[in-house]
Amino acid sequence: MRRLAAVLFTALAAGVGYTAWPRTTPESTPTAPARRPPREVDSEQPASNDPRRGLDAARAACSLQALDEVIARLQTLAGAADASSSEWTLLGEAFLERAQQRTLLRGMTVGQPLFSELPPLLAKDLDAGAAAVAEARRRGDDSAASYRVEAALLSQRITGMLSALRYRGDIERALTAAAERDPEDPKLLVARGLQKLLAPRLLGHDPQAARETFERAHRNGGDERAAVFAAMACWLLEQPDEAKQWLEVAVDQNPANVYAQVVLARVRAASPDPFGRDVSEAEASAAVGR
Repeated sequence: MRRLAAVLFTALAAGVGYTAWPRTTPESTPTAPARRPPREVDSEQPASNDPRRGLDAARAACSLQALDEVIARLQTLAGAADASSSEWTLLGEAFLERAQQRTLLRGMTVGQPLFSELPPLLAKDLDAGAAAVAEARRRGDDSAASYRVEAALLSQRITGMLSALRYRGDIERALTAAAERDPEDPKLLVARGLQKLLAPRLLGHDPQAARETFERAHRNGGDERAAVFAAMACWLLEQPDEAKQWLEVAVDQNPANVYAQVVLARVRAASPDPFGRDVSEAEASAAVGR
């Protein structure tokens, strides 16, 4: 789950994000998580016939192979003479999702970057994603999604203070542009919540505000990752029952998320540091067998 965690270093580098985020609606008192069934694909329009739905389905399957297949299809679509700018943005997002999938079973820790040096395959995905978004922008895509994906790709490059200082301005500009266009985008809200959740404790760490942001993302239709992050915020607030409830929501929403399955089992067993430890092979095998 550290696949998203590098976002926090915008806060580490400059104190942005948790202070610059505009509250477009009043923050509400945290509420009990509302369960909803996993999103089903309309049988009259299979995911394979819709690139956006195809990417969502591959991401939810937590499968590198499925993401590889979606990327190959999107590369074909984007390479066509009549390709739209949005198809290039979607290709960039597909590379982002594959980069995040590569670290699905990693733990999350407050105030720590993902890597001290980017693994080659991860770096390759980030380069390809950035190139796709740049092409989308060249073709006129000025959408919230293009800026959100740009910010997420940049944040994945952060490996410490120097790279945080290098990328912080561009990340914040992209997130601000995305918020101006679609402030209620659940994926954008997750990114902002992560800034509050995972920032170092002396530089903006605010699990209560993070929880409220993740809950808002989930209410807006966010996937199970919003519920997992809400659970971590609850755990850091010393609310284990609420953490367990949010993890149950995440697992109900997407049983294929092995990290959510394993962390739920850890929380139920009162195991130490349930979110921070990487998922072991034994834990992953047990989760798949459930």
